[in-house]
Amino acid sequence: MKKQTVTRWTILLGLALGLVAQPLVATADVPESLTQAKKLYNQGKFAEVIDLLTTMAEQPSLAKPEAKEVYLLLAKATAGKSFLDQSEEYLRKVLEIDPDFELDLKVEPPQVQRVWLKVDEERRSGDRPDPGLKTLAVLYFENTSVVDKEKLDGLSKGLSAMLVTDLATCTTCTTLQVVERERIQYILDEIKLEQSEYFEDQSAVRVGKLLGAHVLLMGSFTKLSNSKMRIDARLVKTETGELLKADKVEGKPKDFAKLQAELALKIFAHLDVTIQKSVERAIRDEGRQPLDAVLAYTRGLNYEDEQMLTEAFAAYKEALAAYPGHQAARNRLVALEPLMLATGG
Repeated sequence: MKKQTVTRWTILLGLALGLVAQPLVATADVPESLTQAKKLYNQGKFAEVIDLLTTMAEQPSLAKPEAKEVYLLLAKATAGKSFLDQSEEYLRKVLEIDPDFELDLKVEPPQVQRVWLKVDEERRSGDRPDPGLKTLAVLYFENTSVVDKEKLDGLSKGLSAMLVTDLATCTTCTTLQVVERERIQYILDEIKLEQSEYFEDQSAVRVGKLLGAHVLLMGSFTKLSNSKMRIDARLVKTETGELLKADKVEGKPKDFAKLQAELALKIFAHLDVTIQKSVERAIRDEGRQPLDAVLAYTRGLNYEDEQMLTEAFAAYKEALAAYPGHQAARNRLVALEPLMLATGG
């Protein structure tokens, strides 16, 4: 009995002095800690996320799925605090655990997008393109309007973003891959290509090659009068600059979203991609949004690219108010909300 008492006191003394190693976070507590970290992130409390998860990330006993979640949250929180080098390292650790991991840029704030695109570019360098895959990049459209030209300037990016969304709706189109708008903007920023330049075919082909795209979709939109709008589009082969197809849609300016949806469906046909009826319905449904919602959403995109996040947040709220079904605007609000809470915006 005396020997047991001595042993018990030895263990207690060892614990008090730190002589007996104990896990800092019990395995059973990991899911609970991750749930708490996600709540803290959504509340914009990035420093608390970092404090909570940094020690956990160092535990060798952490299971891979949980380690992946820990590193991903740390990457997002450190990006939120502008510790971008550290964020890069955490994302590299995510890719070490899961080399096929893809970050959904639609629901991530701009600084996380940029860090991911840099790390992902490193991963992709040297990769050979899949010969059975057709990669399409939708470049920004030129505004050639003769009426309300300045008012519609934001649609250059907005039309591209809407087409990307619609063309990527077909998740069963396994032979078509659509480049994200964020990746296109990242490349344009990297090579510092001015907007006036990238409408030229030669510059467009250069951008397409940097993106690894086989085909480029580009063109222009023109408001001819208060009752007439036209969108012209052309598909260009990146490797040679050869024009593959050209098409147009015409209608009323207030039906801009509907015209964009019609164009997206034509592009599928020109690319010989068969889509399901449900995909076609989804695209036509998106075409119901009013022009006010389209303009507000595109203002948000431009504000984000200019790092004016408070203004972007307000623009996306305006888009959602004008069209409650605007999923793209809702995604951006979700992405930006933690930053707004962190800065009191």
